[in-house]
Amino acid sequence: MSKRDKSKPASAYWQLLRYTRPHLRMLVIAAVAMAVFAASDTTFAWLMKPLLNGSFVHRNPTVIAIMPVAVIVLFLVRGSSGFVSQYGMSDVARRVIKQLRREVFEHLLVLPARDYDRTSPGHLLSLMTYNVEQVAESSSQAVTVMIRDTLTVVGLVGLMFYLSPILTVFLVVVGPFVALLIRHVSRRFRRYSRRIQDSMGDVSHVTEQAIEGHRVVKMFGGRDYESHHFEDVNERNRKLQMRLAATRAASNPVIQFIAAWGVAGVIYVATLPSMLDSMSPGAFASFMAAMLGLLQPMRHLTTVNATLQRGIAAAESIFDLLAWPSEPDRGTRRLERARGEIGYDRVTFAYDPEKGPVLRDVSLRARPGQTVAIVGRSGSGKSTLVSLLPRFYEPQQGRITLDGIAIDNLRLADLRSQISLVTQHETLFNDTIFRNIAYGMLGEVDESSVIEAAKLAHAWSFIRRLPRGLQTEIGDNGVLLSGGQRQRLTIARALLKDAPILILDEATSALDTESERHIQAALETLMSRRTTLVIAHRLSTIENADVIVVMHDGEVVERGSHTELLARDGHYATLHRLQFEHAGLSQGLTTPR
Repeated sequence: MSKRDKSKPASAYWQLLRYTRPHLRMLVIAAVAMAVFAASDTTFAWLMKPLLNGSFVHRNPTVIAIMPVAVIVLFLVRGSSGFVSQYGMSDVARRVIKQLRREVFEHLLVLPARDYDRTSPGHLLSLMTYNVEQVAESSSQAVTVMIRDTLTVVGLVGLMFYLSPILTVFLVVVGPFVALLIRHVSRRFRRYSRRIQDSMGDVSHVTEQAIEGHRVVKMFGGRDYESHHFEDVNERNRKLQMRLAATRAASNPVIQFIAAWGVAGVIYVATLPSMLDSMSPGAFASFMAAMLGLLQPMRHLTTVNATLQRGIAAAESIFDLLAWPSEPDRGTRRLERARGEIGYDRVTFAYDPEKGPVLRDVSLRARPGQTVAIVGRSGSGKSTLVSLLPRFYEPQQGRITLDGIAIDNLRLADLRSQISLVTQHETLFNDTIFRNIAYGMLGEVDESSVIEAAKLAHAWSFIRRLPRGLQTEIGDNGVLLSGGQRQRLTIARALLKDAPILILDEATSALDTESERHIQAALETLMSRRTTLVIAHRLSTIENADVIVVMHDGEVVERGSHTELLARDGHYATLHRLQFEHAGLSQGLTTPR
C-alpha cells in the first residue's frame, strides 16, 4: 500500500468531520454531556471508598444519611447526560447524512453521460442507501462511544492511579499490546468493508435488472439464470460479511485475554501483605470498582472499531464519487432564443478510443426551420450524432455550432433550453400527468397551457377520461399507461417547451396507426417553425424531409431529398428497397414538414 493509500482513511474521516462544523453548537452540547456521563462513572467508583469506610468501618451517621441521596442524584445526572449525548450526536449525524445525500444526488444530476455509461444504477443506488447509512453509524454511534467511553476510561484510570499507582501500572502495561492488535484488526475491517460495499452494489444491480426486465425474464424463461446469478452475488456478500464477523468475533476475546493479564496482576499484587497494609478497604473497593468499570467501555471501544472502519470505507466511496468531475460548463455566452441554424464541422467522436471512433469526420448543416432526417443501419452513429448537440458527450475533433456559435461557448443551461427531445424510449416520472407534461417548467405554466399541449399531442382525449384527469398518478416510468399514451405525453412535454430545435428519435414508434396520423398532423405545425432533426428507422415517415442524411459506419455517405436519393440508387435506395419489400408495401405514411 502506498503512502497515499495509508493516509486516505484518515483524510476521508477528517473530510467527514468537516460536515459537522455548521452544527458545532449541538456537537459541543453533546460532547459536554458525554464528559458528564463519563465523570458519573468515575464518581460512582470513587463513592465506594467513603461508602465502605464511612458506613461500614467508621459508621459515620452523616455519610450513612448522604450516600443514598448521592447515588440517586448521580444516576439522575448520568441518565440525563446519556440522553442528551445520544440525541445530540444522532441529530448531528442525521443532518450530516442529509447534507451528504443532497450533495451526492445533486452531483449525480450533473455527471457526464459517460459516467452513467460505465457505472450501473444499482451501484449508485447502493452508495446512496447502504453506504450513506454506514456513514450515519460511524458519525453517531461510533463517535459517541469513542468520546464518551474514552473519557470514561481516562477518568477511571486517573482514579485508579490516584488510589494506587503501583496497581495501575499492571493495567497500563498491557495497553501497547491492545493498541497493536486493534491497529491490525482495523485494516482487516476496512478492507472487508470496502468489499462488502462493492458486493452490495452487485446485489442492487442484479436485483434492479431483474425488476426492470421482469417481462423478458418471464417470456424467455430466465428465472433460473437470474436466480443463479443472484445466488452468486448474494453468496459472495454473505462470505464477506462472515469474514468481517469472524474478525470481529476473534478480536474481542483476544483483547479481553490480554487485558485479563493486567487484571490478574492487579489482584495478585493487591493481595500481597505489604499492599494490604497500605490500602484501606474502601480504597481497595473503589479501585476494584474502577477496574471493573473499565470492562464495559473497553469492550465498546474494541467493538466500535468495526463500525468506525465501515463508516470510513463508506465515506471514501462517497467522496470518491463527489470527486468525479461534473459536466464541463465553461461556456459564458448567453442565448435567449436561437434561430435554429445547426452546423457539424468535421466531427469525430469515440466512446472508447481503444475501440475506434463511432463518428468519423462528420459534417452537415441544418438551416432554421429545416427538417433533417438521419437514416442508416443500426450502429451507424445516428443517435450518437444528435447526442452531441445538447452536449451529452464532447467530440474529440471538430466542432458543433448553433447560430454560428460554437456550442461549448454557450452556457449549458442556455444551450439545452433551445432543444426539445422525444425519443423512442420514453422517460416519465412516478408523478401526475400534469407534472410530467410540465416537467422543468412547474410554476411557469398554468393548466390551460398543459391542456393545449396535450390536445396538440392528441393526449387529451384519453386524459380527460381518467378519474382524476391531469392529476392522475402514472406509476414508475408511466407503467399504468399504454405505450402509445406514454409516447403522447412525451410529445406533449416537448410541445409545451416550445424550443426552436426539436430532436425526434423515432418519436411515433409506439403509436397505433390512428394516433400516429393525428400526431403527424400536430407535428406539422410544430416542425414548420423549428429546426428538426429526425432519426428514422421507418423510411416511410421521413419521405418529405427537406434533407435526408444517410450514415454508414459513422460517416455521412449520402445526402439529399427522398427523390434525389432514390434516383442515385445508392445506400438510401438499398435501405428503402429492402424495407418496403420486406413490409410488402409500395409506399407508407409520410412525415409532414
